[in-house]
Amino acid sequence: MKYRLIAIDLDGTVINQEGKVIPSARAAVQNAIAAGIKVTLATGRMYRPSNRFAQELGLSDPLICYQGALIREPDDKAILWHKPLSVPLAREITEQIRRIGTHQYLYINDELFVENTHEKDAWYAERNGVPLNVVSDLLSVLKQEPTEIAARGDAAHIDRLIAHLNDYFGKSLIVTKVHSMFCEIVSPESGKGNALKHLAGLMGIEQSETVAIGDGPNDISMLKWAGLGIVIGSAPEEVKAVADWVVDSCGDGFAQAIEELLEGS
Repeated sequence: MKYRLIAIDLDGTVINQEGKVIPSARAAVQNAIAAGIKVTLATGRMYRPSNRFAQELGLSDPLICYQGALIREPDDKAILWHKPLSVPLAREITEQIRRIGTHQYLYINDELFVENTHEKDAWYAERNGVPLNVVSDLLSVLKQEPTEIAARGDAAHIDRLIAHLNDYFGKSLIVTKVHSMFCEIVSPESGKGNALKHLAGLMGIEQSETVAIGDGPNDISMLKWAGLGIVIGSAPEEVKAVADWVVDSCGDGFAQAIEELLEGS
């Protein structure tokens, strides 16, 4: 079989705007698994929501979460890869975000920590299926290495923050703009491309035997690394530019791509 491992993004790839798995995408994933192809998620989401989507899709292979900072087996099993931010670096990131005045989140042990709750915090915690830990000072919980730090604000604040972090820290971080009002910050050792490379190596799968499917700038590293990079048609032009193949849409376009892969294998 030409391809042995498919890594799929979640939002905008197999999940619609309501956060629901598209039935045609679920069926396509099941067909790939039935054909003997390993399928993993490669998402910016926390592990717990990723695990729930993996169950819905019928996945049994390790999951790439937190923009590639974590690879963990489904159902709370073994952690195979973890590239957290160091405590000193995380503390400095927190201080720099405070300078810009942007609301921020810490992710430690797959739990969510905030100070001075934002109006969307309860929704965000519920969406991820995790409790919201409100603390008086985020630095007080930064005694363990966080998997990720994120920030929420209006578009101008987020753009200003990203520019500041990139200027201040340079290549010491990966800063991903998830959408106009949210960004995520992880270790430079993470990234979906690095995580996919590591997972393929653990599975004994060659680079040429891998497929990556996504729609966002945070997918670019895995799209470039994979043997075949497939991009959803609604993706920004910068993402389409690295694609080997662009399909029409999430859901049905994704399903068509899987069908053609299976026919050609």
